[in-house]
Amino acid sequence: MHPIERLRYVARAGWGAPDVLAAEAAWALADLAEREGPAVLPACRRLLDRHPGCGPMWWVAARMVTAGDPVAEGERCADALEGDATDELLDEALPVGARVVRRGGVSDVASADLVVVQVDALGVGGMVVDPDVLGLLEAARVVEVPVWAEAGVGRVLPPRLWQALATKLASASHVGGALVADLTVVERVVGPTGAQTLRVALAGANCPEPPELLARW
Repeated sequence: MHPIERLRYVARAGWGAPDVLAAEAAWALADLAEREGPAVLPACRRLLDRHPGCGPMWWVAARMVTAGDPVAEGERCADALEGDATDELLDEALPVGARVVRRGGVSDVASADLVVVQVDALGVGGMVVDPDVLGLLEAARVVEVPVWAEAGVGRVLPPRLWQALATKLASASHVGGALVADLTVVERVVGPTGAQTLRVALAGANCPEPPELLARW
């Protein structure tokens, strides 16, 4: 399949796990970079227009448009996304015997030791979550149960890239439910390097902030 067709498929995907969408995009963008390098930037922008709340998509785009060798960078990004060990690291980091809740209301949270939520993106201004998670976060705040955010490869973004994501997400009319929640209840973030405090996790965002993705297009 031609890379443009693969990218159209990703762009049109109504829903998909952020890591899956971004990995498929990375492979296709690497192929595109090999055939037609100048087309990579507009392709990245189109993907972000269609999936503005997908942190890993921003991560892939930012790394590829600034890479000296975008083909190799795309392959590295895809490998990192497909080999993400965040789930295993989360299991290892959870306190032994702790009752963990991922869904539910106040009654569920009140009897829990810890709430874990998966985020699509996370930055200094908040985190992108499914609307169903909002009740869980509010319940955790009310009953004062600590919240851990599960943020795999590419989901923690640096400040200016996060702001670009938040701005584009706020202006998108077609996004099915993704929204930004605040970080006030988040105690720890678990990612591909393990469990960290929120402050340390935000400081460790590992991608550039290219002007081509920060300005409106």
